[in-house]
This record gives sequence, C-alpha cells and structure tokens, in this order.
Amino acid sequence: MNRFLPDRDCERFVADMLAHMTLLEKAGQLAFRRAPDPGDQREAEGFARALRAGRIGGVRGIVSREQADALQQLAQEETRLGIPLLFSSDIRTGHETVFPTPATMCASFDTAAVEAAGKVIAQEAECRGINWLFGPKVAPGTAALDDEQAFQAGQLHLVASMAAALVRGVQAEDETSGQATLACLDLVESSGPRDDAQFQNALAIARSAIDDANVGSLAFHHADADLRRSLEEAADELAAPGRYDGIVLAQWDDLANEANFAESGGQNEAMPVDSLVEAVTTGRIDANRLDEAVGRVLRAKYRIGLFGRALSASASAHRGPLPTPVHNREVSLELARQSAVLLRNQPAYLPLGIDSGDILVVGTAASDRHLALAGREGVAASVIDGLEQLGVPYRFVPGLALRNNGTPQDRMIDADRMAIGMASEAAKRAGTIVVVLPCNGSGKLGEAQEQLLMSLMGANPRVVLVTIGAKAVDPVLREKRLPVILHAGEPGSMGGHAIAELLTGEANPSGKLPYDLDADGTGEDMRFGHGENYADFALTGVTIEEGSNCIHVSGELRNVGERAGSETIQLYATPRTKAGAGPRALVEFARVQLRPGESKALFFEIGREQIGTALANGRFAVSAGDYEVFLGTSSRRGDGGLIHVSEDLALAMAIGRASGGGPRASSAGLRSA
Repeated sequence: MNRFLPDRDCERFVADMLAHMTLLEKAGQLAFRRAPDPGDQREAEGFARALRAGRIGGVRGIVSREQADALQQLAQEETRLGIPLLFSSDIRTGHETVFPTPATMCASFDTAAVEAAGKVIAQEAECRGINWLFGPKVAPGTAALDDEQAFQAGQLHLVASMAAALVRGVQAEDETSGQATLACLDLVESSGPRDDAQFQNALAIARSAIDDANVGSLAFHHADADLRRSLEEAADELAAPGRYDGIVLAQWDDLANEANFAESGGQNEAMPVDSLVEAVTTGRIDANRLDEAVGRVLRAKYRIGLFGRALSASASAHRGPLPTPVHNREVSLELARQSAVLLRNQPAYLPLGIDSGDILVVGTAASDRHLALAGREGVAASVIDGLEQLGVPYRFVPGLALRNNGTPQDRMIDADRMAIGMASEAAKRAGTIVVVLPCNGSGKLGEAQEQLLMSLMGANPRVVLVTIGAKAVDPVLREKRLPVILHAGEPGSMGGHAIAELLTGEANPSGKLPYDLDADGTGEDMRFGHGENYADFALTGVTIEEGSNCIHVSGELRNVGERAGSETIQLYATPRTKAGAGPRALVEFARVQLRPGESKALFFEIGREQIGTALANGRFAVSAGDYEVFLGTSSRRGDGGLIHVSEDLALAMAIGRASGGGPRASSAGLRSA
C-alpha cells in the first residue's frame, strides 16, 4: 500500500487534530526554526520554551541524530498535543554515499536505478534524523546543464520521469523502521526564454511528480520571479479540494505575506506566528485557509509515520556515521555505470583486452579523487583506483604540468610542452592510450587539452578519451574526430570503479545523451538519445496502429551481437503542421536487457498523457491532425511514420473513452529514419 495515497483514517485523524488545536498551535505548525546550538544553553532553553508552547512545527539544521531524537521527544512528551516535528534538509546527492549528479543521472534513462538511489539517500538522511528532504530540484527548461544539481535534459518526459523516480525512492517505506521520508519537488530557474512553454513544462513536471510518484510537497522558491508567480497561481488549481493534498509551500508564503511580515515565507523560517494568529483572529485571513495549510502538514506527518512511531527510539538502533555500507556503494556504482555514455567507438578500441597491448593512462584527472564529486564533499575512487582493483596493468604519465597556483587546467603554460612531449614519447611505445580529462559545461576542451590530444594522436592513433564533468565533448582536432570517447559525467564516489569496469568490459556502456551535443558545422552532431554499446542491437518490424482511445506502436528488438547488453528504446510523437513536424518529442522510453541472440517484442501506447495538453481543470485537450511517430534507439536511429488522429479519436483520447471501430493500420505506412 502506498502511504501517500488518500486514506480515510488519515483524514479523520487530521480533522480531529484540527478540531483540538488552538490558533497558535496551528500557526506554529507552519513555523520552521533552525536547530539550537547544543553548546549554547541559553539558545537551547529558548528553543525549548517555544517548542513547548506549540510555536514550532519543524526544524532545519540539526547536527546529529541524537539532537533530533531529543527534540522529537520534547515535542511528543512536553507539548499539549504531542505533535511530532519535521526535520528538513536539502536533498543533496547522498550524505555518506555520493551519487551521480541529477544532470548525470538523466543520461542513464534508468528509473529503477534512480529510484534505488533515492532509497539510499533517504536512509542516510534518516540516520541523521532528517525526515523531509527538499528535492529533487528540477529545471523546466530544455537547455543543458544550467545546474548539474538539478534534473535537466533536452526532453521534458525524461526530466519528469527521472525526478518522479527519485521521489518514489525517497518516499519509499523503510523495511526496517516502517518510516518514510517526505520529498519536496523543487522547481528551479533554468535557461531559455521565460515564456508560456516553460511554465507549461514546469506544470507538467509537477503533475508527473504528483501522478506518478505522489510527491509529498511542492516548492517554487528557486524559480525566477515570473515563473514562480505563474506556478503559484497554478498551485491553487493543483491543490483544489479532491486533487493534490500534499504540502504546497506557496500557501505558506501567501499566508506569511498577507500577515504583513516577511516577503520570503515559511521555507526561510520567516513564518510570523503571532501576526498570523492576529490576522486570522481579526478576519484579515480566512481561518479555513490556515486550516487547509496546517491540515496538509499534519497529513504529511501522519503519512511518513511520525504519529505512530515509538518515542525516542534508542540511539543504538540507528546507524551512526560509519563507513558507507557495501549495499549503498553498489547502488551508487550501478547508477554511475548506467549513466556513462559511449559517444563513439570507431574503430572499436573498447573494451580493452589482450589486443589492446600495453595500456598508457594519461592525465592527472585519472588519479583525481575529487573530480567525480563535482565540488561536493568527500572522496571518490579515481580511475586509477578502479583499474588497480581490477588488476589491469598500466603505465601513467600526467600529460600536462601540475597547476598549483590556480592556473586553469585548459590554458597552456610553458611547463606543459615538456609534459606533453614526455607523454607523446610514452605513447609511441604503448598499445592503447587512455586519456582522462576534466570537462566543464561549455562543451569544449581548452587549448592545453587539445594540444595534448593532438600530440598523442600523432604519436599513436589508438587513443581512448574519457571525460569527467558536466557536459560531454566531441572535439575536432585538425579536422578529425577522436575514434573513441567515453563520457562519465559527474559520477560520484564510485565513478572511478564504474569507468574502469566500462573500459575493460566488466560492464557494458548503456547511457544516452540527455541533450543534443552540437559540433562546429561538421554535420556529425550527436543528438538526444545517442549512445553506443558493446552489444549490437537491431530494431525491426515497427508498426503504428490506431486504437480505440490511443495509438499503438510495436516492434521487435534483437541482440545480434556477441555480448549481452542493455538498449534504451525511445518513442517520439510530434504533431505535423503545414510547416512540417517540429523537433521530435520524447513520449516514452524503456530499457531492454538482452543476451546474444535474444529478442523482445515491444509494445507502447500513445494516449492523452503523451500528446495531450493538461488543462487547469485537470482535464486534457488532444489536437486532431497528423502526427509523426518514431521508435528508435536514439532520436535519429529507428523507424517511424505518419498517423492521422481524427476528431473522434482526439476526443476519445482526451476523455479516455473508446472511439469505436477497433484498431487499424496507419494509412501512412512506415518509412525509414
């Protein structure tokens, strides 16, 4: 049973609590305060007095599990109604285990792996006493990598699906404690035009998190002012009676502002408890609005199990700051494996094997134990750590001179010439060169990095480039492209092991580009969904048929290679106008694991959720007309065709009823992509 679904017992409990609460206690449930300094007795006593009076509903910034337990015990044993506290924190990407950044997670197209990561993140937060995580952060724009800590990609459906998967993981019930953690979808500012499309995208992401993951709370605090205002208006529709019943922080902000206190609002610990009580008492604010907001908080506390929890469980029952468990490391490793994208492998120098000869590893990034963390705290396994654990023999040269004075790694300095010369001489005697370089969000390498690669290619063409950083690169060097590029993204604490496994074939690369990777006018741009594989897949028999209230798409995927592997099948559906079809829009995707020679039949349905527009009243509108439907292993590689959606079918799709007549084949037939 999903504890975040509507429940009669929960609603009766919330109604009973509201009936017994004073106005002060209600206002206090919307007030969050920073945890007191354990070493400041005066501050701690003042906090305890406010808590006993019912003026605090949640706490930010707790320093330990023990502090959380002590404050929770105080709330449940020494306040009039014993209402437990929420302890909030930013979601981060792991507390003890550092996972790939959300922008990197998008390249996995693996909702199961992301959901598993969410479970670990929540468990590690709970061990610190945290039960409300502000995240995932999601950017509604389609420009790549404004904020690598936010889910963002070139296709809306991918962003929404990955964010929903993380929410499901975070909010999953812990098998040991029976508790759950509250997630908060946080829509953030992204690049691109501030237009209605961005608002519709943001609203669609919120709906997905609600419908697909029952997200416990919504926040718009990190969106720009115009988008935030639009979303707050839409939140009134989302939170209408009988619809979304989780916490909407915009309601807290409205109450705080109307109480004439702070412009920020509840999330920023500025809820004016006394002013809010005065405003409700005098009628400036309708008491029902306060009850509505407080009811959502009580409902959230009930759903994550706070009211049913035994008081202050023994601290020994909670795992303290011990070394990261093996299970958590494996979950992080699996997601890092799935998120790496093999951009090119022509000729197939990967995976490394007997034919690779002596391996030369070039680049200080190969030994860097912090690069994979993208500035987050902690230590990560380096690529060299990974190779050594697998027992792979190699030689290492730095390739570029060390920078100890803040000089950018991509700018040539005099000492680089000697380092590049030494690396080139070593390359002449090597079988295969693995170059590991950092890359930023610009999509380009720096002067020093390009010079190193050109020199190495001149000495030995068997070069494998591994990049670690926000955005993949595909450099053109003297009008030529590198034969092999593996982009690892920002893979987290287990990134070095994942890269080593992918290089050696211990794992099979299966990540896909979550954005277009544009080159400089060469005609070889890599588009959304691109990613090579050590296995060899063939997609055949693609058919498109009209159903009673949807479009049926089918095909067959076969592994025609000699290695097992995973392929991500992507379904696109785009309306065609007089000007032609616009950019292909992803509507569904599925990862398929196949052994050599194995095949699998594929079935998809395109309905109102895929090609319709969600209206403010919760209904859908579907436009009649021609649609280009495309099924492939990327946005360019596959089969597709046109299908006409009649007025009757559009209406049936919009209201979810059959249009009659049964399925029939598309008259447009199929065409090669």
